[in-house]
Amino acid sequence: MTDPALTRRTLGAGALALLAAGTAQAAPKGEQLVYIGTQATEGGQGIVAARLDSRTGKLTPLGVVAEIARPTWMLAHPSRPVLYAVSETGAADGQVQGKVHALRADPATGRLNPISAVDSGGGGPTHLTLDAAAKGLLVANYASGHVAALPVRADGGLEAPASVQADQGSGPSPRQKGPHAHGSVIDPSGRFALVADLGADRVFVYPYDRRARRLGPATTDSLALPPGSGPRHLAFHPGGRFVFLISELVPQLRAYAWDARQGRLTLAHATPPLSETPKASGAEIAISRDGRFVYASVRVENVIVAFAVDPRTGALTEIQRIASGGQTPWSFGIDQTGRWLLAANQGSNTVTVLARDPATGRLAPTDQSLAVGKPTSLAFLAAR
Repeated sequence: MTDPALTRRTLGAGALALLAAGTAQAAPKGEQLVYIGTQATEGGQGIVAARLDSRTGKLTPLGVVAEIARPTWMLAHPSRPVLYAVSETGAADGQVQGKVHALRADPATGRLNPISAVDSGGGGPTHLTLDAAAKGLLVANYASGHVAALPVRADGGLEAPASVQADQGSGPSPRQKGPHAHGSVIDPSGRFALVADLGADRVFVYPYDRRARRLGPATTDSLALPPGSGPRHLAFHPGGRFVFLISELVPQLRAYAWDARQGRLTLAHATPPLSETPKASGAEIAISRDGRFVYASVRVENVIVAFAVDPRTGALTEIQRIASGGQTPWSFGIDQTGRWLLAANQGSNTVTVLARDPATGRLAPTDQSLAVGKPTSLAFLAAR
């Protein structure tokens, strides 16, 4: 549902601090490092960093901290000051591959120092995910439709792909002439990898060997979506019973029951299309750590939509629709405290901060924003 009062109002610094204190009393103090992936292609550009005050939501810019071509997607290691970033380059046939970089963060300055850089296993890497032990990294290569599994070393660095699988299929849209692996997740058991393929209108289910960090051929339980849907990104519920999927070409959310023994998805709930705005597209999906709320971004309409999750059925109920604070919210991220949602507005070259109430799941605008050229993703690390 729309909340006109919130979408029109900008909170001042005092009200912002009051909102933060009232909605998350147990939130830790201090700062977080925010890393912002971009579509940068020129020298002197790449990953941008900022400091986020965990109490007030204030952003302090740190500038470019690593010069990488098209670092459009990033992922933070869960226990080390290490960041992984794609370089979305390479050819559609996969003969020329993109790159994946492992970077060590300096918690004091935010600077990123290279650990290793390896081939991505295909062309146009666009998404990364770690297994539960953080010993294996999956790369979805959009341009070529390949999915690669990369071992993670003890120092957080990466080794060359241990295995590469190729998605198969196409769809009715001009953007679906071939497979385009767009996002992946590894199930909590560590036995299966799920890959959302925009071009094939499928969610492929691959066996995953968590010891060898290898992918096997896709199973017969891979899931077909309605033609022209364009599946984009996935998120597992913390309990592991449900998987949530956002589709891009038809902006919509679907909830699937997950059978961890068989590696099988069963549709539990589908929302209506998230927007009636012409050419609107689904972009990002995230779930709160407590599993109570799911968030989705919609480009062209430029909103973040919040949903409550039924823990028994996985059904989604829309509770709010709020402006992202800019144009084309390519992605967004919820910070480590759960009190702030940051939106990467690629079309307006801004990253904006929305205050989040962990109790209700609702969002509110703030006066905090950062100018960043073509931002596309966000990752958070604790600062010193």
